[in-house]
Amino acid sequence: MFKADAGLNRPILVCAVPVRELKPPGALAGCEAVELRLDYMGGELGSNLTRLRGFIEDLLGASRVIVTVRDPGEGGVSNVDPGLKVKVLSMAAEAGALIDVEVDFIKAHRDLVEFRDRVILSRHILNRVDGIRGIIMSDYSVANSMHAFAYKIATINDGDLPALIELLVNEGETPVAIIPMSPIHRAVSIMLGTALMYCAVDGGTAPGQLSIQDCVRIKGERVRLIEATRNPPYQPHSTVSHP
Repeated sequence: MFKADAGLNRPILVCAVPVRELKPPGALAGCEAVELRLDYMGGELGSNLTRLRGFIEDLLGASRVIVTVRDPGEGGVSNVDPGLKVKVLSMAAEAGALIDVEVDFIKAHRDLVEFRDRVILSRHILNRVDGIRGIIMSDYSVANSMHAFAYKIATINDGDLPALIELLVNEGETPVAIIPMSPIHRAVSIMLGTALMYCAVDGGTAPGQLSIQDCVRIKGERVRLIEATRNPPYQPHSTVSHP
């Protein structure tokens, strides 16, 4: 059940940072990657492209960086012109960042497929849906075919959790990140070895996000449990004879 075979570093703890202006984020203790939510810039995004690349490259010197531009229909905060979105994501990938791209968006903008192992292919389910297993298996096939960095599935529906866990424990070539809404389900996902977990700093960017402090603590418990199963305490054989 535990994804111990992928190493003790699962999940990568991602600190989700809403970027409203291009200034370095504050202290990010415990963060193993930083997600820059550029949709928070709104109309300022297009006028800051020149500075944006330098901003990303500076952060890459200290941390793994994920660049995200999410529309409201994907759980974002502002509409961004698709052409601008492609330009920003392409520039970020060329600079060395990972880019988070929705499945439907990358199908409509195939130029982004070329970045392959820099792409976190995402699906955000924000309404009740039928056939969740069919949806995520179709997505996962796309992720495998393009050799994506990871496939991420986030959902507001507690009832989707069994299907998400099923995908995680049967993970193939592409790492799987499951992001439920409920905080307790997020904690369970960390213990099960999801590839990524998005954690809150200064309020976070989505309902249900655990604080980075809680993420670090829960991941520590996962590591402790795996190490205990790999190296059980020595128990000497009893020398007492039994009738």
